[in-house]
Amino acid sequence: MANSGDADRGRSVVARWRMLAERRLNYLIELYETGRWKVYYKEPEFLKVIQEARVALATWEQLAPPDPVQDKPVEVAIAQMEDAAVLPSPFTQMPSTHGVEAQGDLRKA
Repeated sequence: MANSGDADRGRSVVARWRMLAERRLNYLIELYETGRWKVYYKEPEFLKVIQEARVALATWEQLAPPDPVQDKPVEVAIAQMEDAAVLPSPFTQMPSTHGVEAQGDLRKA
């Protein structure tokens, strides 16, 4: 029987593949809107790539439907972590050992 940690990791992997498929489709749409697709593709080939990207995204969305709470981009998660309060280090209040003292909290560097 799989424990919930394995299920969470499995969902995380599938969700990341779905987000990657979204990014790929968004990139192809950007290529189309800017006209840069003409540098890399001929029209029939580009239409085929767009169709494949849409099918891939639909497949990943069936496996892991979008969840705005769990599917935060890495940049958003890091920014939210930076906004969290930093607890004071217990090591800054320690008495010096052999004349060695802490100069400051290295976590704030």
